[in-house]
Formats: sequence, structure tokens, C-alpha cells
Amino acid sequence: MLCVAAAACDGGGGDPADSGDAGIIDELPAFQPAAHTALPQVVQGNGAVLAAPKLVAISFQNDTLQASVDTFATQIAANTAYWSATTSEYGVGPLTAVTYHAAEDAVATLTDADVQAWLTNKIQNDTTFPKPDANTIYTLFYPKPTAVTSGGGTSCFEFQGYHDAYPLSASSNVVYAIVPRCDPPVTSITLADEMTAEASHEVIEAAIDPLPGLKPNYITVDADSHAWEMLAGGEVGDLCAGFPGAFYKPTGFDNLVQRTWSNQAAAASHDPCQPNGASAYFNSAPALPDTITVAVSGKLVKTKGIKLAVGATTTIEVDLFSDAPTTGPWKLTAIDVTSAFFGGAPALSISFDNDTGQNGDKINLTIKYLKAVSGGALYWLQSDLGSVTTVWLGAVSTN
Repeated sequence: MLCVAAAACDGGGGDPADSGDAGIIDELPAFQPAAHTALPQVVQGNGAVLAAPKLVAISFQNDTLQASVDTFATQIAANTAYWSATTSEYGVGPLTAVTYHAAEDAVATLTDADVQAWLTNKIQNDTTFPKPDANTIYTLFYPKPTAVTSGGGTSCFEFQGYHDAYPLSASSNVVYAIVPRCDPPVTSITLADEMTAEASHEVIEAAIDPLPGLKPNYITVDADSHAWEMLAGGEVGDLCAGFPGAFYKPTGFDNLVQRTWSNQAAAASHDPCQPNGASAYFNSAPALPDTITVAVSGKLVKTKGIKLAVGATTTIEVDLFSDAPTTGPWKLTAIDVTSAFFGGAPALSISFDNDTGQNGDKINLTIKYLKAVSGGALYWLQSDLGSVTTVWLGAVSTN
């Protein structure tokens, strides 16, 4: 029993001042999150991070948001608290930024190879173009209606942006990011908000993983947690981008930027999407009884999850935890990702024996595998309390 006053701790008799229990309040243990499945850790690869990243924000003439591009570049470099909170634990240093206004209109359609050719031409032939060094991140802000194709996908359809690198010579690489002009998902978000939110995502990832196709770094999560990267990817921006509250406008920014994954916060059971995550972080973590095979970025990998034959049903425990006292119990919702995110018939039937609880409570989750999904089926456990929402991702597979 937790003692809340000295009189309640001395057996109920006598003067608390004479009981020898003075100071017992100060000795009470701090609030502890209940035991739960560990949150993911983004795994260090064999690549480097940028020790002194330099953003080169490239915009094109006749872009109505060119001023917003310039402002974003200035503000993300000036806001050292935001930049440090999203990158420093991975070894990235302070950011500087410059802008470049291309004296040409952006073309309507181009491939990733066209982007690389354009950059190479500028680097080699334009004396006004900022030259690359080992820390440069060229970030191209393409206005509407420019569409970029890469890896079989088209900007604003299969992807919202990306970052990559290519060899300029035998001893140097060009690191770059693409920020297309995609429509916001809701009317309350402006076109400029959507642009800067995506730009922050890509610039942070490029600083932490500058050579993703050559020497990847912090590009995937630990072996037990691959379900988390099946939906959007395993980089620090990807892991938070789909969650409610990931995009916000901190002091010092005119438009939205993204919270990104913090290994340190996750390891401590705090809100892993930082900075300025939920002050009392809570979540609902499913037990992971089996080792299963799932598809991540086109590759089959082993991870923790639920092994289940099509048509079969199982029940697992869900452990509720928080890193501080909450204002009350939170509400749980289970979502079949296949039908909710991609349309079509559901792959999973999911139900709880109780859909509310708080730190230390255990809830039973029953899952039936309705139809096989190549590479595994995902479920999304959502926890809601007031205006705060958190999410846990899990996977089901037949093998």
C-alpha cells in the first residue's frame, strides 16, 4: 500500500512526529510504468551521421511558396532546441542553412535520375550554386504541378518525399532530399504546413542516415519490433509520421514540423516521438508470444508477433502502462490495418474483453485471422485519453 501521510504509515496510533517516520513521504518510490513489451529501438547501421549538417534549400522561380521555403530553412537552423532534440542522441551536430533560388521553372515531370543529373550539372557548371562537402544536404522543394517518380512510385501518391545519395566521384557523394508539393490531408493544414512538415522529416532523416542506399544507418528497428516499420518504414521520421500528434508548430516556427523517434525516450517508456511528447505518456502493449515471418521493404524477416492459421483464433494479454499518473483510464480501440488503411475486406477480427484501463491493468485481446495477407497482417492498438492518442502496432502471420 502506498503511504500518503505519516499518520497512515505508523500503524494508526500515536503522534506522527514521535513515530520515527518523519520524511517517509520523501522516501516513497517514484511512479513506475507497469511491465510491458519494450518499445522499438532504431538500430545503428554501418554508415555515418552528419557531424555538422548544412541544409541547402533549393526553390524554383514562380514558386508561390518560395518565401516559406526560405523561412523554414532559417527557422530549422535557428531553432537549436528542436534540432538537438530530434538528432543529437544519434550523434548529429548543429545545423546550418543557406537558400538557393533556381533561375528557372521546375519541370512538370522528372525521374530520380533527372534530379541527380540536375544537381550534378549545377555543382559542376553553376558558379553561384553552393558546392557540396561531406555535410551538405541539398533539399529540393518542387512546386505544383511537378511530379517526381522514384522506385516505381510517384510523388504525392506512393510517397510524400524521400532522401537519398549518389556518388559524385570516387571520393565524394551528393546527399539530397525531395520535398514535393502535396495537398494537405485535412483543410485545417495549409499547403505550406504540409511542405515544411515533410521537409523536417526528410532533413532530419538525411542527417542521421545520409547514405541510405550506400551505407545505411538507423534505417531499421530491432529484430523484435519489425511490425512497427511495416506500415511506413523504420527510420526515425517514418516511425512517428503516421501517429496522431506527430506534426506540430513549436515556438520559433511559422509552420508545422515533425516529432521523430527517440531511442532514449522509448527505452525509458516515455513518449518516443519527440520533442515535447505527451507529458504523461500512456500506451497499451500486446504480448508477443511467437516468432513470425513478415515482409519489410520487400524482404522477409523474423520478428515477434502472433503466429496463427487462417480461420484460427487466439487471445493474448495487453499490458497497459504510463510513465506518470494519468487523469483516469484510457479507451482502447483495435483496428485492422488492411481494411482501414488499404481498403477491401478485413484480414483480422479483433476484440477486447474490456476496452478501458490504466497503468498496471491487463486486458485480453482476441484475434481471428480472417484471410491471409502476404507478408503478414497488421493491427493498430489505439489508446485515447482526452486529446492525447497513442498507438501500438503488431503483426499476425501464418509462419
